[in-house]
Amino acid sequence: MASKKQGPSERSADRVYAALRAAILHGDYENGGRLTEEVLAERFRVSRTPIRAALAKLAGDGFIDMIPHAGAVVRRRTNREVSEVYAVRALLESAGAGLAATLRTDVDVVELAAICDEMEARAGDRDAVEILSTLNKQLHHRILDISGNQTLRDTADRLMDIGFLIHSYTKFQPRDLGRSLADHRDLVSAIASRDAEWATSVMGAHILAARNTLLETMTDSRDSADAKALA
Repeated sequence: MASKKQGPSERSADRVYAALRAAILHGDYENGGRLTEEVLAERFRVSRTPIRAALAKLAGDGFIDMIPHAGAVVRRRTNREVSEVYAVRALLESAGAGLAATLRTDVDVVELAAICDEMEARAGDRDAVEILSTLNKQLHHRILDISGNQTLRDTADRLMDIGFLIHSYTKFQPRDLGRSLADHRDLVSAIASRDAEWATSVMGAHILAARNTLLETMTDSRDSADAKALA
């Protein structure tokens, strides 16, 4: 049976969805920021129909909220939501790291080490935040691939996108970045040595440490905003 061909409106909606999703993940839109149909239609040179379809899909994926009388806004996550996302990521990706340590090949270890090499080499670049975020995601994805469990990989990947929506290397102090890079090296060592217990432990601690850093930053920024509002 032949697959149904997409019409122009459906293709436009997919294009808008992909572009907006990437922009949100990249931090181009602030949490709580409005996405106005009229502005988006002008930006993407399409009618409002594909814009509405793209926004509906983004809402279904949890990237935006549709608020009555306000429209689409980038979802603002609470400290509790952030904590829960990272806690589940820690559980899933720890299991993935343990499986990766059992199933890895020599080529896998070389690839993981190469990503660590590039992260350390690029840490001082002017555009380090974007580069490190991309490489960090690449490393976590590669470990999940090596785990050989596609369901685990797909589930963790969805949470990782949400996690990276709210997580940025801009929140890291130099000590936090140093810890993260050292964690990656420990992960590669654990996987290389086929020590599943070690790999599981390092991955869990790595993700929870990132969670704690982000939560501290969120609390500090909200306290600062409250203080300004009262001033």
